[in-house]
Amino acid sequence: MAISNKTYQLNFSYLILHELPTLLRQPKWYAWLFALLKPSQNLHIRFLNYRKETNYKLDHTPQVFSLENVLNDYFDPQERRIYITDGIYLSPIYFYNPEENAPVHFYNPEENKPVHFYNPEELEQLDVDFVVVLPLEFQNIYTEGSSQIIRLKAYVDFYRLPDKTYNITFK
Repeated sequence: MAISNKTYQLNFSYLILHELPTLLRQPKWYAWLFALLKPSQNLHIRFLNYRKETNYKLDHTPQVFSLENVLNDYFDPQERRIYITDGIYLSPIYFYNPEENAPVHFYNPEENKPVHFYNPEELEQLDVDFVVVLPLEFQNIYTEGSSQIIRLKAYVDFYRLPDKTYNITFK
């Protein structure tokens, strides 16, 4: 059962005024009690902020739509252009049975030309479970090692499942 937001709302001015005995309701006493309760008021505000942040974290899960919402809330709140795609899944290519124990040649060694079986862009994304796609406008801001990319990775790492890997690209 969810707790109402009104449960934790306190009006310190109202409490001071109504708990103060009638004979002591003077501006001097009111100001003194208000000053005494100021640290408690600050702690209460910090508690409400912490509660709001914690409820936000609890409301979001590692599901794709939820992770997209979190990233867009923090990094692109107006246009919401950040999205997540699946990683590229390629089946392994078998060239021979290991029992044959025969060398496999794809070119003449004299030609000295390497043979590529995958596109280099595909190889970058080959071992990831999902790809976080950012808009091209973010490419200058989100450089490797910048505070923005570190924050982005921290949010993704917080919400993703531990066994999932990811990559960040720009489109």
